[in-house]
Amino acid sequence: MKLSFLSFLIGTAVAGPLGSFRVFEQLSEAPEPWTLKSGTQIDGDQSLKLWIHLKNRNIESFHQKVFDVSTPDHPDYGRHLSRVELRDMLAPSQQSYDMVAEWLKENGLSHKATIENDWVIIDGTIGDATELLQAEYQVFENKANGKVTARTLAYSLPNALHDHIDMVAPTIKFSTTSAMRSTIVKNYPTPDIVKSSSGNVHNGLDTVSCNSSITPDCLKALYNFKEFRASRRNGNQFILAGFLEEYAQHDDIAKFLSAYAPSANGSDFSTILINNGSNLQDSVSGPQNHGEANLDIQYGLSLSYPTPTIYTSTGGRPPETTSVEVDNEPYLQFLTYLLTLETIPQTISISYGDAEPTVPLSYANTVCNLFAQVAARGSSVMVSSGDDGSGSNCSVSNSSKLLYGSEFPSGCPFVTSVGATVQVTPEVAVDFSGGGFSNYFARPSYQDAAVNTWLTNYSDPAFTKYINISGRAYPDVSAQGVNFITIEDGAVVPESGTSASCPAFASVIALLNSDRISNGLAPFGLLNPWLYSKAASAKAFNDIVAGKSAGCTTQIPGAGFAATVGWDPVTGLGTPDFKKLRLVSTGLS
Repeated sequence: MKLSFLSFLIGTAVAGPLGSFRVFEQLSEAPEPWTLKSGTQIDGDQSLKLWIHLKNRNIESFHQKVFDVSTPDHPDYGRHLSRVELRDMLAPSQQSYDMVAEWLKENGLSHKATIENDWVIIDGTIGDATELLQAEYQVFENKANGKVTARTLAYSLPNALHDHIDMVAPTIKFSTTSAMRSTIVKNYPTPDIVKSSSGNVHNGLDTVSCNSSITPDCLKALYNFKEFRASRRNGNQFILAGFLEEYAQHDDIAKFLSAYAPSANGSDFSTILINNGSNLQDSVSGPQNHGEANLDIQYGLSLSYPTPTIYTSTGGRPPETTSVEVDNEPYLQFLTYLLTLETIPQTISISYGDAEPTVPLSYANTVCNLFAQVAARGSSVMVSSGDDGSGSNCSVSNSSKLLYGSEFPSGCPFVTSVGATVQVTPEVAVDFSGGGFSNYFARPSYQDAAVNTWLTNYSDPAFTKYINISGRAYPDVSAQGVNFITIEDGAVVPESGTSASCPAFASVIALLNSDRISNGLAPFGLLNPWLYSKAASAKAFNDIVAGKSAGCTTQIPGAGFAATVGWDPVTGLGTPDFKKLRLVSTGLS
């Protein structure tokens, strides 16, 4: 629902006095590596789109509903909510709309505002935001890369609105969403594409070639789905999410399929553009930034073929240019778009993330609740667990305590976090595989048994003081993540990172969702309760018991997590065995 605020104001009752202003959110200083850039003036006339999120009703009972419809053996399992049912359950109170309408009217901004469900969006300027929020926008510079952005360290709302608004953005969020393509590849040799020989092939897996470089055939053989074929026409769809002006190339995927996935040769992906996003092609625009996009779409399409595969390109980006940027990171736009659809594609892969401490808690909660809504609609969301192991920075927090790092959105309990492995004989944890414990989100009950077993039997007491053992633990699962062969600008380029493992694992789930739909079952929706119960009990994962993550070694010598028997915070429950997972899912072998 998208309405002009002027039309909404017709017949709206005046809410009454809103009270004096009070600080709503604030930071004592910009988080590292951001610093105030002196001598730079803000242009008050610069465009800024301000997003105001109204508090949802029934949020606790809604979270329980998501777990109920996602938990095997619960009477509501698989009974996902429709768009209308979700809206009716969560819609903010009429009083919230009325009071915000009055606030905007008082500030002369009604004509610049629209309503999209529980969002009020103001298409205004920095000057508008400064007056509306009694905020001081300033220019901040990222010392690591020289990029600049306009942000404020504090903003205020009228007293009466504090109980009706969750967050306003962009305001105090400085984090930089990035693709999870690892730069920590110095320990891994440049891959050689080794020619197959009958002596190297065991159960369909070319062990010598796949230990050096990963192709679709390696993953299909390693994870036991080489002979499975999904339906093209049962309504199942698979989204590979693209952000930050990464563009998936049609020419490159044609070459990739011809060389490495001939059974899918001639197929292609469709594209959805969100928030003025683009998907420019080299043939039109010249070379662009598309390493992440090509990695995602080449493996997502080839592994899940013939599942209809969609590349979504969402406009809006964090501060990444030398000009002063004020855009929001694109999670908000991407997820709110999906929730307007009558049917959301059943499997979604996201290879992007932020360091959790750089994300304001209000923003993290709002986005996590949007992920919960997508799950309630029947979609499974996979996200990369990160490429910094147990954290690239364990610096002293506000509590003067060293802590392992944590990632967002992996810490959200409504997504499935995917770590990474390397080698195929045997698979071992790769050192960059992100894992740990959220400091924002409590541990959900679906993973209590697995995590408590790890804490009791395998955690190192010397390091547990650096983690929040009551927090949501991640990753949940893992897959290969090193030396994926891709085609970029027509040339072979190896890629590594949880950006690779995430679409690989998500492809397995897309196939399982297709199998469920073809056999009259509901798609998984939130995957995790099923993973930690039915799938884990059936030993449907390849347990990874060797390797260790790195991280924070300058501040905490020896930091990281070792792969162990069962769940661990570097490879989760392990890597997928499709045949076993399918047997648990539909009872078919």
